[in-house]
Amino acid sequence: MATQTYLQQEKKAQGDLDKVLNMEEAFWLEKSKVKWHLEGDRNTAYFHRVTKIKNTTKLITLLRNGDHTLTDSNQIAEHAVNYFKNIFCSNIVLQDHGLVEEVIPGLLDDNTNTMLTMLPLSNEIKNAIFSLNNDSAPGPDGFGACFYQIYWDIVKEDVIKAVLQFFSTGWILPNFNANTLILIPKTPHADSMDQFRPIAMANFKFKIISKILADRLAQIMSIIVSEEQRGFIQGRNIKDYVCLASEAINLLDQKSFGGNLAFKVDISKAFDTLDWKFLLRVIKKFGFCDTFCNWIDTILQSARLSICINGSQQGYFSCSKGVKQGDPLSSLLFCLAEDVLSRSLTRLVEQGKLKQMKGSRHCLIPSHILYADDIMIFCKGNKSCIDALIDLFTKYGQESGQVVNNAKSTIFSGAISDDRLHQLIDIIGFNTGSIPFNYLGVPIFKGKPRAKFLQPIVDKIRTKLSTWKASLLSIAGRV
Repeated sequence: MATQTYLQQEKKAQGDLDKVLNMEEAFWLEKSKVKWHLEGDRNTAYFHRVTKIKNTTKLITLLRNGDHTLTDSNQIAEHAVNYFKNIFCSNIVLQDHGLVEEVIPGLLDDNTNTMLTMLPLSNEIKNAIFSLNNDSAPGPDGFGACFYQIYWDIVKEDVIKAVLQFFSTGWILPNFNANTLILIPKTPHADSMDQFRPIAMANFKFKIISKILADRLAQIMSIIVSEEQRGFIQGRNIKDYVCLASEAINLLDQKSFGGNLAFKVDISKAFDTLDWKFLLRVIKKFGFCDTFCNWIDTILQSARLSICINGSQQGYFSCSKGVKQGDPLSSLLFCLAEDVLSRSLTRLVEQGKLKQMKGSRHCLIPSHILYADDIMIFCKGNKSCIDALIDLFTKYGQESGQVVNNAKSTIFSGAISDDRLHQLIDIIGFNTGSIPFNYLGVPIFKGKPRAKFLQPIVDKIRTKLSTWKASLLSIAGRV
């Protein structure tokens, strides 16, 4: 009898131990932000090491502010807050050149607007919640998707009421749209604010509203957005643009009057500098009804930001421009606004001011391709084409707030003499690009692929299995 009791106690103790070990493993998995199905393993030492490395690399111990180097934590925090206040709060004087009215058509009818503005059903709200990543980091309120999905039966009535309040009244609670900006270093040793990528961590309850609107908007994006845009549009694939860019670069050396040019255009802080009035003008011109436009305006005006510096939140201020990177709706709104640039480039082609490159079998290379803020333009090397592009970039920047960054933009040429190329570069102000180069994370080169062109990809894969990782992972984990 005693033996049976001991066996039951041992079984219960083993079950409790397994439960605690699983809890510890889940805790360190969350801390290290390792994707379980891709890189996960049952060795918690791996998670500990990843967490330690991420905490070390994201720690900001010094920042350059012009000629000064800041090392004091308070000075670093103050500099970061002022930097982003200057980006999101400063208003430059914009000019209306009529681009929106000239190129954006009215495409939406009453039935589409009815679909966009109807009150969401409880199933639509639930589907939006359960479609969001349950491992994503929580916003300022500390609640992530995991909480809402696990305890849905308990919180669903309150959540549904909160969501319906916005859709029925067009009003949003104060601080509902509060966000924490997380700074992700773009380079291994980032030491200035422009070398950090700001990602907004929003309150999850606001993400529900944003996700519902984004899901509805996604259904019509492929109809209203020009074909040259592929980013965030359902049914359009990023690989198409990699192939187009590769084809165009391989045709640069083809003989033609004036030669051929390719431009890799960089817009400075593209998401952060988008003017709200410009965005609202665009969506109104597309034919979105007043109710939908007022919802978007309310969402934009309600945005509040604080900056996360070394684990603590600094500053808390309102915004007057820009859309957040990390929000489901913002990417689609950005595409709608950028369609002004895309349609303006097409209009230049139709007017004969921008000459397209000739492809094989009497086909023409598309004048441009856009994947969010990654822009490439292909045209003949005539001075008139350069002048037309400069005029468009100037007008678009003055109207939208999105200014082309000449220092990071490059020009690639084919069948053009060096002297003439330097003349064109002096006119447009871009840098000379060299081939191969990376576009959308893929090497673009001329001719057949060579080992040296693909070596950077091989190096990235090798770093995924560096010595310390291999020593902490099991054989299955390495695979």
